[in-house]
Amino acid sequence: MNYKLRISDQAQKKKALLYNLGAIFSYASMATFLWHAILMLIEKEHADHTLVLYSWLTLISFLLMAPYKWDKKWLRIKQAIGILIVGLASIVYLYCSIAY
Repeated sequence: MNYKLRISDQAQKKKALLYNLGAIFSYASMATFLWHAILMLIEKEHADHTLVLYSWLTLISFLLMAPYKWDKKWLRIKQAIGILIVGLASIVYLYCSIAY
């Protein structure tokens, strides 16, 4: 039980660091998502329906969560970047699904 309290104390002390680390991983995952879409476009690969559906559902979730996060400047910037990147990837995936 004592170790749980120590972990909780450490997490409280490092809250800003943990948030920034999480934000870095979030941006990295969005960049990977877009990178994969661009590679599929370059290699003229067909995008499966599940991939297209996943990307569009992710975009819709970003759009629906936007008003909740719109009150704080950094959350607004992060949400706008997410909408832009996931939106571009979704368009590319849809194009790859239709064209190839």
